[in-house]
Amino acid sequence: MTHHHLPDPGLAVDENRLSMLSEQLGLTDLDRMTIDDLLRHAKSAGDPGLAVILALMFAALSQGSLCLALDRRPLDQAIAKDAALHDQIAQFICRLDQGAYDHLIDRKANGDFKPLVLDSRSGQRLLYFQKFHYHEQRLKQRLKMMLAPRQKKAIPDGRTITRVIDGLYQEKRVIRKSAGSAPIDKDTDQINAIRAALTHSLLVISGGPGTGKTSLLTNILRALVQTGTDPGRILLAAPTGRAAQRMTEALHVNLASVGQLDPDEQRLDQLVGSTLHKLLIYSRYRGGFLYNEHNRLAADVIAVDEVSMVDVVMMDHLFQAIDPLLTKVILIGDKDQLPSVEAGSVLADISAAANPAMADHLVELRRVYRSAGKLLDLAQSINAGTSVGLQSVEFSAAVDQPAGNWSFVAATDIGQLNRHVDRWTWHHFFLPPDDHPYGYVDGVNQLAALAVDSKAYAQGIDQLFGFIHRCRILTVVRHGPAGVRWINNRIANALKSHLDPDTSPHSQLFNGAMIMITRNDYDRKLFNGDVGMVLRQPDGGGYRAWFRRGNGVASFPASGLTDWELAFAMTVHKSQGSEFDDTLLILPEDSNHRLLTREIIYTAATRASKRLIIYGTQTAFLTALQRKIYRQSGL
Repeated sequence: MTHHHLPDPGLAVDENRLSMLSEQLGLTDLDRMTIDDLLRHAKSAGDPGLAVILALMFAALSQGSLCLALDRRPLDQAIAKDAALHDQIAQFICRLDQGAYDHLIDRKANGDFKPLVLDSRSGQRLLYFQKFHYHEQRLKQRLKMMLAPRQKKAIPDGRTITRVIDGLYQEKRVIRKSAGSAPIDKDTDQINAIRAALTHSLLVISGGPGTGKTSLLTNILRALVQTGTDPGRILLAAPTGRAAQRMTEALHVNLASVGQLDPDEQRLDQLVGSTLHKLLIYSRYRGGFLYNEHNRLAADVIAVDEVSMVDVVMMDHLFQAIDPLLTKVILIGDKDQLPSVEAGSVLADISAAANPAMADHLVELRRVYRSAGKLLDLAQSINAGTSVGLQSVEFSAAVDQPAGNWSFVAATDIGQLNRHVDRWTWHHFFLPPDDHPYGYVDGVNQLAALAVDSKAYAQGIDQLFGFIHRCRILTVVRHGPAGVRWINNRIANALKSHLDPDTSPHSQLFNGAMIMITRNDYDRKLFNGDVGMVLRQPDGGGYRAWFRRGNGVASFPASGLTDWELAFAMTVHKSQGSEFDDTLLILPEDSNHRLLTREIIYTAATRASKRLIIYGTQTAFLTALQRKIYRQSGL
């Protein structure tokens, strides 16, 4: 982009053009109000170039980027072929070089806390909102300290590490795929990861589904315990309650499969994963976390699962609460999954091949052990962006397909989609699964005849939680006939007549409702993404909402829950950290929808452990395969 010496623009912002650009970029009313505030703060309040750049910054932020790169290619892509906008951006760049925005933009990145920061230290000119530059810089500083630590604890010597690793794979000590079954293989990548965990303060493990991430974590923890780590000083965490629960369950199952554990290894069975918010303990009164740079977590090891979901702000808070001299950090995830809903793609950034500083601290698991048949082939094809054959089948055949398979059902009209949702509901909520004598609806109704404090009621609750995580409809969008709200309401209405016929047809609170928390509730220790169920109390005491809590359950009066929604269907973003036997992915009607990306299809496909149905048009699916998420950051 050629820069000329231009005078002060002296032109008022073209409100119509800015409104059109805002609509094109999908900006919110709050974005527009903030842009107006920043323009008023600027010395030239009518600067059209600045207005355009601010609009592009908010658009980049809404798409998960931490900053806006001020170079030609991303800017050209954002404004297409609009010549007037090109001129205005050129004018902004020229005035930026002249220092016209120094009252608004911190050009030296020296912490002056101006609204915007221009950081050129990487060789690129990256323009940030001050908040995100602040957190990114703090995180980078912490990561550098973890990469070059001055650990106070001695590192085991090579001979000891080899002895410990060999011991993990002895006949009586090896993890098995289930109790008494075949042992896991002694895989080279996993051995390298265990060795790295014993020698480094920071380890990042990335791997797709079925690559053995959970058994690897178990073996890493066993190796650490055998080399002197106190199991009581190990913490497990994940971004969501369900991911933390799965992390806990996997650890306990893996430990139970080992024929001979030493006493310290047995203590690992007492570990329970928590959400990151619960780990750091958010305080409403402080407006921040109890554990921070002034009050560090008392831990020798912290392992975090599903790291692809963690945004840069949360990751910064976590690392500020860690003492790099004392605590070892193990980050686990799938770098190819959807990045966090909030800004940043930390796992993908620090896992990038172009990041030489991470070379010795990153292990990518490549070998797949899960025998998921065609599901695995599909996930690998999606991830590689290669063509996938789409032969449409009838929905009835797709619902009954054998385990390990996936099917594509071509979309036609909304009436057909509604019939498919009805068939899905009947199949998964009314019919009993192969391994159980009754289905979800019968299970909910049977509880009505039991005393709440009885053993049978507790067993019934446990069985219903098993049903809850068997199946899920996943969508890309929230609104419209292919969106979460429409589908949840349709399923709810189908179930109400059998589970709670006397409730209002407009109420989402009913006996048997599956619900998901949508905002952290620190008083009840319920966190965004936690899924539970609503049950009417047999004694007439109203509705209570039940949630998994560690190895047990907790319940609360449903009327006291403030932020929740139905969870028979959820967005792909919300499904991260979960796994279901059966998954139905519904693509949006708009085949060019901005959320249709390779990552969203890959993430949805890898939520299914047995069967997957993709419903939509071939155009929408193929469009998604060709689009990759690109988030700008300085990491």
